[in-house]
Amino acid sequence: MKKAILIADDSDVIRSIVEQTLRLYHYENIITAIDGQDALEKAKAHQNEIALFVFDVNMPRMDGIQLVEEVRKFDTTTPIIMLTTETDKAKMMAARERGATGWIIKPFQGDKFIRVVEMYVKS
Repeated sequence: MKKAILIADDSDVIRSIVEQTLRLYHYENIITAIDGQDALEKAKAHQNEIALFVFDVNMPRMDGIQLVEEVRKFDTTTPIIMLTTETDKAKMMAARERGATGWIIKPFQGDKFIRVVEMYVKS
């Protein structure tokens, strides 16, 4: 059963907030990545365990849009939520065209974030 949630964000603060929010709502199996390349390596290593991806758009070494494209080469079904300060419609469309399934704008409210997570993760 896929239970893990993989969070990729180059901001320590955002990664911590997302992780704490998930734990508050009893999501315990959380994998964190510090950038797109780290996330890709962890996604491949844990590909049969991940129920949801949460990717920042702007990250070093590999941005979130490239990351979506790379993950979709070996995982076409796991939902991907983009978490970003970006409101640029072109970037939203680029992410969606490559396989992203949702978009959350930072800063976010914990309960709204969890509602989106719960739409995609069937406990």
